[in-house]
Parts: sequence; C-alpha cells; structure tokens
Amino acid sequence: MTAETQPSMGWGSPDRFCDCGREIDDDFRFCPTCGFAVRPSGKQGQRTGELCRTLCRCAERTYERLAESHLAGMALGEESFTDYNLQDIRQAHPDRVIIRQYNRREESRNGADWEWWFHDGTHGFGMRVQAKKAHKDGRYVLRHIVRGTGALQSTQLIEDAAASGCLPFYVFYNHKSWTATDDRLAPRDCDHTQADQRQMGCTIVSALVVQRVMAEGMPRSSDHVKRHSLPWNRFVCDSYRRRVDVTSLETAFDHMGALHSAGRHDLRLAAQRPPVRTDTAGQTEEGERRIRRLVTSDLNVPYADVPERPSRDALDTELHQTEAVDSALYPALDVLADSPPPLLPERIRSVLLHGEPPEPPDERVAGVAVVALTDR
Repeated sequence: MTAETQPSMGWGSPDRFCDCGREIDDDFRFCPTCGFAVRPSGKQGQRTGELCRTLCRCAERTYERLAESHLAGMALGEESFTDYNLQDIRQAHPDRVIIRQYNRREESRNGADWEWWFHDGTHGFGMRVQAKKAHKDGRYVLRHIVRGTGALQSTQLIEDAAASGCLPFYVFYNHKSWTATDDRLAPRDCDHTQADQRQMGCTIVSALVVQRVMAEGMPRSSDHVKRHSLPWNRFVCDSYRRRVDVTSLETAFDHMGALHSAGRHDLRLAAQRPPVRTDTAGQTEEGERRIRRLVTSDLNVPYADVPERPSRDALDTELHQTEAVDSALYPALDVLADSPPPLLPERIRSVLLHGEPPEPPDERVAGVAVVALTDR
C-alpha cells in the first residue's frame, strides 16, 4: 500500500474533519463528539511551510508567556511549555501530526525528553529532544544529574538517543532576545512568515554543543549554547532548498545533519582545551574530565595536540558517565546523520497505523510526536 492510499495516516483528506479525528458532515459547524470547531481540510495545512509558520507562532507565544511568568514570579516548568507547544502543533495540523504520551514513573519525570519523528509515509528520521527553559536572567541550567542514574543529563540524552535510533538535541525556551553571531542562526524572512525576534522563543541545538560545555566546564556556558542555537522553525523551513527536486523530508534531514555536524565540530574543540570549571570546593569536575578524555580518543584528535591521558585504571569507580560516552557512540550518531533517511522503525509505524505506540524505548522518554513532511 502506498503512502497516498493509507487513510490511517490522515492523508485521505475528508472534506471536513475535527481535531479529534472524526469526519464531519457538511451540516455541522461543531463536532458532535468533542465540541471543537470543524476545520476545512482541502489543501490547507498540507505544505511544510504551514508547519514552519506554526512553529514561529509557538516560539512567539513561548517568548511572551515565559517573560510574563517570570515577571509575575510564577515561571512554569519545561514540561508545561512542551505541553503547550505540542498541543498547539497538533491542533494546527491534526491531519499530519500524531502525538502520544507515555505513562512515566514519578522518579523518571526529572530529565525526561521527547522523540520527534519526521516521515514521508515510509522513511524518516528521529530526534531525541531535551527541553530547557531560560531562567529570569536568561541563563540555562545545563549541568544536571539525572535522578536514578547519576549521569549527566547531556550524557544520558546522547546515550539514549543513539540507543533509540535518534540524534540528540536540546530545545530551549527563551524570553530574552540576543543578537545571533551568524545570520544563518537568526530569525529571517521566509516564504511563510516575516522575521521576528520573538521567534528566538524556541531554539534548537545539537546536544554535542552542550556536551562540549560540560567537557570544558565553561563558566559562561549559556552564552556559548546560544551562539550555536537555531530558531526551531528554520529546521523545517523549505524556503531555501538546495535543489528543486529535493523533498521536504530531505530538506529537514539536511538541516538536522548540519546542526549535528556543527555540534560534532564544536565538541572536537573540547578535546584540545583543558577543563576550566571548578565546583564550590575548588575541585575540577571529574565527570567533565571523563567526557573530554573519551571524546579525545573518539574524535580522532592528534595525540600530540592534547595532554597525555590517564590509563583506564586511573579512573574512579563512578564508571557510568565514562561508559555512556564510549568509543562506539559518536560514530554511531554520525552514521545516522550521514545516511539517507531509513525505513521507519516498527514502533513508529505502529503509531502511524494504530495510533498507539508500543512500550517506550526507555523510562526517560515522555512521549513521541510523529510528523508527516509531504509536499502535497
């Protein structure tokens, strides 16, 4: 069965439908099941450009909502902003966005993340996403220990992403503008919307950039991460395709690959610089030094360019952070980024065909969002 004939993916396009998925007769203005206003389908919302515009609006609302919540002294958590944005995306594109949440144990809520899958019906790619909100001063708390595992959150995210066939990313919720150091990372006019600084309300960056600031112990880590962050609508924007015959899925995949490559290059630099951050007791963070030692061996940095590494026997007994960033991990991520979008895994096909995901790949994933990127 071809993608065009799979009604379970919402591509049969009835004349009228509701957000709850019910087909509606022309006589109804509101759904008799849930009460929502009925949306016309036609070709509206089918193009990837509509998704670009939706992500712009989500970023602008996030920017304003987070600023107001800080001003009122009642800032919401990352989970709340993620829920708002996912709900807005689903309501704007019920014909091609499926969102499912997993039931998580209470102790796994801290540090949980989402999977995003983009597809054309048969092939696609996944992103494991960790959300972070900016504090009142615009700073992120990046050095976070995952409850239950004792691992650095950035390390755990990268490890979990590779295990589930995804690339790891952070999404940041912001309320203060900054001037991008590169025009390619700034809001800009496209075929779908005009540039607006509020579109910095939701930005995305490779988790490898965060891993670098952990490896080096950067004192101004939030500033470094911002300098590498992209407004998240730019990720799916198809206004600047490299060729006219490239599909929307391939365009988004190229954007993801470019972000990953930039993160890999940034992480490579960490192997050439000594860690500088110290904790309150004046001791260099050993976990950050472990990351640096391992990326040194993995990223093919010339041995003469880095200090001599201690032997494996010299490491202490907290081995999880070390083993999580083993020598096979980064090459595995590169294979995902450099290969064409593969066939969708069975668990994602199950979401498309049956609307329900199987068991989550691990206890830290909060849910899955599956997005059809088609050119119809």
